[in-house]
Amino acid sequence: MKTVSSMPESCTAMPRAKLIDTLSLGFRYQKNCCRPGLLLRRARSRPTSVRVLSSMDSARVRPKVLVADIGGTNARFSVWSACGSEEICNWSCQTSVHASFESCLEQLLSETQIDEFDAACFAVAGVVSNDSCTLTNIGWTVDAKTIKSSFNIRKVKVINDFEAVGYGIFELKPEDIMELHQGEPASTGPIAVLGPGTGLGEAILLWDPHSDQYAVHATEGSHADFAARGTLQHELALWLEEQLQECEVEHLCSGPGLVRIYDFLRRQKTSGLPILTPAEVSEKAAIGSCEVCAQAVNVFLEILGAEAANLSLKCLASGGVYIAGGIPPKMGDMLSNGHLLNSFLRPGCKMHGLRKSFPLRVVLNPEVGLLGSKSVALKMLSS
Repeated sequence: MKTVSSMPESCTAMPRAKLIDTLSLGFRYQKNCCRPGLLLRRARSRPTSVRVLSSMDSARVRPKVLVADIGGTNARFSVWSACGSEEICNWSCQTSVHASFESCLEQLLSETQIDEFDAACFAVAGVVSNDSCTLTNIGWTVDAKTIKSSFNIRKVKVINDFEAVGYGIFELKPEDIMELHQGEPASTGPIAVLGPGTGLGEAILLWDPHSDQYAVHATEGSHADFAARGTLQHELALWLEEQLQECEVEHLCSGPGLVRIYDFLRRQKTSGLPILTPAEVSEKAAIGSCEVCAQAVNVFLEILGAEAANLSLKCLASGGVYIAGGIPPKMGDMLSNGHLLNSFLRPGCKMHGLRKSFPLRVVLNPEVGLLGSKSVALKMLSS
């Protein structure tokens, strides 16, 4: 394997929890067609990185698909052969270094030396209308017509990033999923997907008996009002409303939200505590070096568990609830410390029995959005 701008592979320890077998997932994407996916290689975070995984000379003359998962912080791209069995290269950059999506795409083409694609699917963090989206947390606009007119790509589709995650869960390997609660999975029951990162994404999957597969419906449920539980969360919500004039779920159930929870808690302490990033809060909580960070993570997990339950109740997610996003895979054993699951199940509440029937799983593969985009792009070739 040839590497351009090579760097060491990142090493992430798997949480010690029960891993679910693909055959027991309790869902089908297409009837009798739930196949394992491919785990993409991931480079360490830096402004840009390219990994070439097969012969570039042969890649230039073969049909190819380009897929991307574009969030508020990072844009990740991958080039695949038209059959979907071979990844040619992958490329990533920080969104902050580019003023526009077109600028980012131009750099990708320059560095990979591939300038022609048969199809492309771009998953973006925002509301998509008519194959166009202005991302929620950055100023980029990703528009299919503009891309087709500016670049040599035959077919272009723009989808919501959590629509891509919804398709991507069917491409995962058994080791990519951690089961927090087995529940009573229904083979074609509704599925809820959500995940915190720079923001919070949510989607619902409903079985379509006519096409014999799931249809993925992106939502903007993360911008609904935050429903506080208990005195601390109510005080947190009031404190945040004073600053932002509102308190959405995403304001607390996201990377910036974790920092807001930490900031709220540290202001209640007499001793001065430093300003921290989301990664620093998680790291200090994991190693037990900061009591306030540990409390912040626990409150964050309780809010995430409650929101997962709220989404599951709204669609009766008997097919399972999947927590994805950039943050959960980095929280390791803290995911199974009981705060997330207990908040999801809420023992003693009126609907505890129904909540208990819903499977709860955490997606450990951070490239699930890319896998979902690839699935959509490959279907575009035959349409």
